[in-house]
Formats: sequence, C-alpha cells, structure tokens
Amino acid sequence: MRSIYVCIGCAAIYLPPESLTYPSLGLTASPAHCTDPSCAAAVREAVVMSGLPEEKLGELARRAVGLEGDPRRPRLNRRAARGRPATAAPGGGRSKLR
Repeated sequence: MRSIYVCIGCAAIYLPPESLTYPSLGLTASPAHCTDPSCAAAVREAVVMSGLPEEKLGELARRAVGLEGDPRRPRLNRRAARGRPATAAPGGGRSKLR
C-alpha cells in the first residue's frame, strides 16, 4: 500500500513515487513538503526549530490529517448530565408557528 503525504507548508495532499525519487527529473521527493520552494523553506525552518527530522514531521502531519494511525470516531452516545434536560436535535425545537 502506498503512503499518501501531506505538505506541512500548504497542507496539500500529494502522492510521490514509491521510491521517493523522480528518475526523469533527477529530483528526490520529501515526506514533509511538496515541490513549492516556499514550502521547502518552511519545513527547513520547522526542522531547525523543532529538532525533529523531516520524516517525523511528515508522519505527524499525516496523523494530524487522519491519514495515518487510528481513525477518529465521533462520540455518538452522549447522555445529558443528571438533572438537566436533554438537548434538542437541530431544527427539532418548537417555534411560535407550530
């Protein structure tokens, strides 16, 4: 399964080759930023400020977007606290016209 990457600079989602190299262009893809030079500069600055390598920053970006790690699930079974009335569904309240 191929990894999908997220650019830290512009939040674009991109899919580089599996080898992370573009043989026809002679370029190497990064796991943390797209090909925009301003994004590359932002990631270099983030590496210096955080002390983390680009690979770890790319992993954290994928996890923040939800592409890696456990999927986020909304809590559906929410009960009201004791002594409080239940909240109405959106549009479910009565109005003066009903």
